[in-house]
Amino acid sequence: MSKLAHIKAVNKKYNIFTSIRAPSKTPVDEFASFSPLFNTTYAIKDNFTTRNEPTTCSSLMLSNYKSPFDSTVVTLLNQSGSQCIGKTNMDEFGMGNSTTSSYFGPTLNSLYPQTESLFIDYEEVIFSTKDIGDENGEFISSDIVEGIKEGYTVNKYYVPKLNRDEKGKVIFNNIDSRQRITGGSSGGSATAVGLDLVDFAIGSDTGGSVRLPACYNNIYGFKPTYGRISRWGLVAYAQSLDTVGIMSKEVDTIWKVFSTLDLADSKDPTSLSDSCREEIAIERINSKKNVGKKFKIGIPIEYKFNELSEDIKQSWEKLLNKLKENKLIEIISISIPSVKYSLPAYYTLVTSEASSNLSRYDGNRYGFRTEDYEGEEPEFRFNRDKAFGEEVKRRILLGNYSLSSYGYDNNYKKASNVRRLLIEEFNKVFRDKHCLMEKKQLTNANGIDLMIVPTSVNLPKLINEGNGDIVEGYMNDVCTIPMSLAGLPTMNISFENFGFQIVGQHGQDYKVLEFTRLVNNIL
Repeated sequence: MSKLAHIKAVNKKYNIFTSIRAPSKTPVDEFASFSPLFNTTYAIKDNFTTRNEPTTCSSLMLSNYKSPFDSTVVTLLNQSGSQCIGKTNMDEFGMGNSTTSSYFGPTLNSLYPQTESLFIDYEEVIFSTKDIGDENGEFISSDIVEGIKEGYTVNKYYVPKLNRDEKGKVIFNNIDSRQRITGGSSGGSATAVGLDLVDFAIGSDTGGSVRLPACYNNIYGFKPTYGRISRWGLVAYAQSLDTVGIMSKEVDTIWKVFSTLDLADSKDPTSLSDSCREEIAIERINSKKNVGKKFKIGIPIEYKFNELSEDIKQSWEKLLNKLKENKLIEIISISIPSVKYSLPAYYTLVTSEASSNLSRYDGNRYGFRTEDYEGEEPEFRFNRDKAFGEEVKRRILLGNYSLSSYGYDNNYKKASNVRRLLIEEFNKVFRDKHCLMEKKQLTNANGIDLMIVPTSVNLPKLINEGNGDIVEGYMNDVCTIPMSLAGLPTMNISFENFGFQIVGQHGQDYKVLEFTRLVNNIL
C-alpha cells in the first residue's frame, strides 16, 4: 500500500484531514538536503494559508476559500525540504477544546479503538493558479481557476465525501462507543502525529489548543514564546494570544522544527525583533555554561484545583518524586495568586478579539453566501447565521457584550488588568528576565527556572457524550490558559497517560526544550 493510500485509509476511520495533498512533483531546492528536516513529512492545521488546497478553518464560511499565498510557516518548512501531506481538522475557527465543532465532523482520538470507517470515499479536486510574484521565495497567485488551465500551475487534493443531515451536520453513526475526544482546537494535527502519519504537525495555540490535544494523545506539544514564530498567514482568532505550536512524538524533532521557524518576520507586527532575538541567543549560550547546575522547579500552589481528578494529582506527585531523585533537579512550592482569575479573564479577552476579527466574514466580499436571502434584512445576517456554527456564534455574542459600553469597563478592562498582574507575578518567581522587559529590571537570583503543572483536569470524555455543559467544557482550559495570557513557552509531556506542562520564562524556549530532553531521559 502506498503512503497516500495508507493515509486515506486511516483518515476514513479518524477523520483527521479536511484535505489530503497529492504527492508533490516539485523539485526540492538543492540546499534543502542540508536541512535537518529534509525528507520529513508534516500536517498543518487548516487555519494556516496554503496555495495548494483550501484554507477552511473547518467552517462553512471558508469551505471553498483558496489563498493566493502560503503562510510564513509553510514557506519555511517547504524551503527546508519537509513535505506537507494535508490540512488537518479543527474546532471551527479554533473555538473549542475537543475538535467536535468542525463543519467537517469530529476528529477521533488516536489512543482509542475505531474499527469502522466513518465515510466511504474521496473526491479528487483540481484547480490551477497563475503566479505573479516571487518575493523572498514566496509566490503569490493572481488567478485561481477550477480545473486545468494551460500555462497555470496545477494543484490536486482529495477531500472526504461526507454524509450530512437536512441541517448540514455531518452524520457519523459508526463511532466506537469507547472512542474519546481528541482535544482541541488542533485535534486533527495531534491525531495525525499520534497515528504516525507524519513526523510532526503544526497547530495554533490560543489558550491551550496545541497542549490539550497533545495531552489527550500522549505526545509532545510545544507552545513557544508568543511572537517567537511568525503567525503571518495564520487566520486570526485572537491576535494577542495566537501562537504557532509544534507536535511530535520526538523531542529532537520539535527542537529541529522550532529552530527552523525561529526567525523574525517583518510581515508579522507581533514577531520578536532581531535585536530581541540576539539577546535571547546570548541567554542560550550562557545557559550552556551552567551545565551541571541544578534546575529549580516551581510548583504553584494555586494549581491544586478542586476540579483536578485524583488520578492526575497522584500521577503529578509520582512525577515530581521521580524528578527529585535526580541531583540536578530541585523542587519548591511557589505562589502565583492571579492564576485563579485567569479563566474568566481569558474568555473575556479572547471572545472580544474574536468578535472583532470575525466581523470581516460577511459573505459579500468572500466566504459563504446563502441562497435563501429574500431582501428583507441585511444579507450578511443570513450569510453569517448559516455559515457559522453554534460555538462561534456564542463567542461572538460574548465578545460583543464585553466590548459594549457596559461590558468594557466592567469586564474587558478588568480582564486586561488581571493579565498584567499575572505577567508581573510570573516575572517575580522566575530567575530569568522577561525578554521584552527593560534591561534595568531586577532579576530574582533565587527564582525558579521552570514550572511543572498538569495540562488537563481529567481524562478526555467519551465522544458520544456530546458537548455537555458549556461552562464545564470551558473549564478544560483552566490549566493551560495562564501561560497563554503571559505568552510563556510551554511543553506538554506525558507521564502515566496524563499530560503535564513544563513552563519557562518569556523567551526561554531553549531552556524548556533542554529540560524536556532531561526529563525524557529520566522517565
